[in-house]
Amino acid sequence: MYKISKKGWIEAGISFGIFAVIAIIAAFYDLQINKALYNRDSLFAQFFDNLGEMPTYFAAPVAGSILFFQRFGENKKTHILTKVLGAVIVYVGYLVAIGVWFIGNFFGEEIEYTWAYAVFFAAIMSALTLAAFSKIPEKTMKKLFWFAIALALTAIIANAIVQVMKFIWARQRFRTMYPGDFKTPENLLAVYPGYDYDGFTPWYMINTIFKPEYRTDSYVEFFKSVDDGAFVSFPSGHTSAAATSFALIMIPELFPKMRDKKFKWMFWVFPMIYTGLVALSRIVYAAHYLSDVTFGYFIGFGTAALVRIALKKYFAKKSISFEDEDIVLTVVEE
Repeated sequence: MYKISKKGWIEAGISFGIFAVIAIIAAFYDLQINKALYNRDSLFAQFFDNLGEMPTYFAAPVAGSILFFQRFGENKKTHILTKVLGAVIVYVGYLVAIGVWFIGNFFGEEIEYTWAYAVFFAAIMSALTLAAFSKIPEKTMKKLFWFAIALALTAIIANAIVQVMKFIWARQRFRTMYPGDFKTPENLLAVYPGYDYDGFTPWYMINTIFKPEYRTDSYVEFFKSVDDGAFVSFPSGHTSAAATSFALIMIPELFPKMRDKKFKWMFWVFPMIYTGLVALSRIVYAAHYLSDVTFGYFIGFGTAALVRIALKKYFAKKSISFEDEDIVLTVVEE
């Protein structure tokens, strides 16, 4: 049976310690940090505003492509069903990625018949992706099936947690309270004379339970008139979406050669750097506070880590062990 090693517990303790320290700092300095770093004209901030969620949007096409090339048993109907299901996941994934994310971020309402373009390009991207994956050896694809599981679970679970928390916390975004920001109502000071970030609440305050006195229906409507997402600041969805990249930590478990120190560190460091950059950009872009991105980061990271542990326990329970480099996974205690 797989058990978390002493080293694993130490690493978990260090991760939680880092999270706790940042959360405490954010409890006192969230607003001041945003005021100091705010710069919506920053290329860095705008770049990751548009591209930060990319790992989550490409999770479905990647997972679907891997599923498409799986062979479960010898039943022909099962093989056909697998291919149909995989192709549908790939296509729908691209449809959403292109229609919601790409066109929404880079074109907005500047073009007509948006979904017609999304339908067309989703078909092209699906065909190209499946053609590319067809070049991967079958034995390697069997290994990647478990990566697809980890990727899908990380994206779905982390996003679900974030969306539920956004609804419960209902925290107001910094950008809606910053005079002069395009997401701030032009008549903010005229309607609320002397307004000085009065809508700010610390991350530990759950606004749907402890409703601030000033947050009347007219107050909410006033800010939502400019920004539909005015009250979904906590935690950061962009950062959590970027943290889906932590699913890569499953790769060394599936490919023995990747466990070598000269390779393994990449599957941890790349997601850390990428997610960290997205987190910082969200503060600079006035979309989130330090606490928002911290929770988004660790929700994504924590979900990926727990999924990895759960899968390793499953492999141990089912005695799944593939030391052969041609096949798949070795369950090793760290």
